[in-house]
Amino acid sequence: MKKHDMAQSLNRALDGLRFRADMREQVLRSAEYTAPVRRPGLPRRAVAALAVCAALVIAAAAAGPTLWKIIQEDLGSRAPYATEVLGSCEDQGIRMEVQAALADSRVTRLYFTMEDLTGELFREDTSCDLLLSLETGGTFSWGNGGSGLKVLDYDPERHLATLVYSRGTDELSQEPPTRAKLNMTYLLPGERSARVALEGTDVPSSTLESTTLESGVTVLLPGQTPLLMVGDEQLPGATLSPVAESDQPDVFISSMGFAADGCYHIRFAQSEKVSSADASEYADQPVFSVEYYLYDPEAPNRWPSQGVGDAVWTAVEGGWDVCLPSLTEDTLPYLNLLALRTHYSVAGGRIEGNWEVTVPVEAVEQRTAVPAEILVFPYTRNGELPYGRDWDAQLGRVTVSPLSICTDFSTPDGQEYPCQLTGSELSLTVSLSDGTTLTPAYCDEVWSQRVGWVMWEFDEPIDLSLVESVTLNGETIPLT
Repeated sequence: MKKHDMAQSLNRALDGLRFRADMREQVLRSAEYTAPVRRPGLPRRAVAALAVCAALVIAAAAAGPTLWKIIQEDLGSRAPYATEVLGSCEDQGIRMEVQAALADSRVTRLYFTMEDLTGELFREDTSCDLLLSLETGGTFSWGNGGSGLKVLDYDPERHLATLVYSRGTDELSQEPPTRAKLNMTYLLPGERSARVALEGTDVPSSTLESTTLESGVTVLLPGQTPLLMVGDEQLPGATLSPVAESDQPDVFISSMGFAADGCYHIRFAQSEKVSSADASEYADQPVFSVEYYLYDPEAPNRWPSQGVGDAVWTAVEGGWDVCLPSLTEDTLPYLNLLALRTHYSVAGGRIEGNWEVTVPVEAVEQRTAVPAEILVFPYTRNGELPYGRDWDAQLGRVTVSPLSICTDFSTPDGQEYPCQLTGSELSLTVSLSDGTTLTPAYCDEVWSQRVGWVMWEFDEPIDLSLVESVTLNGETIPLT
């Protein structure tokens, strides 16, 4: 499962996505609402939806008008097509409540809140494994596409986050979704991680003082080469830096070198506030990991394909000692890479629970068209045909909604390589019966398992009944 870093999202929320509105003013505005007047080009369904949307706002005003304003601000011109969907779950002091949904031909947006009833778990360094899956044809799948999870607002007084999860449907299904499911199994407040990859020539190679425990295991004595892993595991250029005596880091390398047994050892130290970031069944395991790669002495120029997996961990006072039996003074010249990683929590560790809520979703109205003749489009990149391979894509159908257009493709019969196009380079226009020609903006694309789709979005919702044809790279497909 993909893990989401709530830190960046909350920062974005606090840095400019916070919408402050006076509750009384919002209620008054909602109470003064009158039925909308149909605007030119606005579909009848949108007019009805505007009235429904207004009713939802009025109904929700007493409970939290600011919430609905935040959702409407994110939806923009799409707001009339969103529907209220209610569902909630609660566990371990975290309440998750679904508020609204917008389901298009491919991408679904689900709006919901997460509230920390304990007031202690939502931090700028909290991560989780929250996922949105969509049901098409009776089967839930995580699908592809969409912009993922985004925090729209965070209220620090209520410890309440307003979020939207955008996800595309399964690329193998051409049907719109019927249900959406949010699922989460843990939160990890106070998450920390670092990773250092050292080439063989950069590894400290001194012989250090060591001792033999009653179990017969040799370990390094602490405090001989205090080093700190500097740099996040996702960033290049992470290094080891000396630890000053005045520093009290959460985790660091206490000693690193050869021990009396002739093997290379690393002694890690950790403070009392450090907890495992892994699942509860692994809570007693080290919060560190070590991988090392040795060249084959008989083929020193061949890159090692896998790490040596004989590391031996021993719990010591204040941390762990790890022995690398295959790394000795004789094999040190063949050391290609030594990778050190730590992943932990400074806020009590992982909070495990069962958060799951499923709600129905209704896709907006759609029209589809199938080309009368076989249409195959070549793969291009920067306007050219690269690589000398056939990655052609055959158009299967075009789906038009008031909000977007989606084209479904498959690999032509007999083609070896799977289809793929550069969606942003496709030229697409829509012709309306009133003579208007629209050029929607490229939105997203997914290519997988010899099929794929490309999606465009209109700047403003359109009247679906006015669409006469769609032209893709000069090929016109009428909507009869």
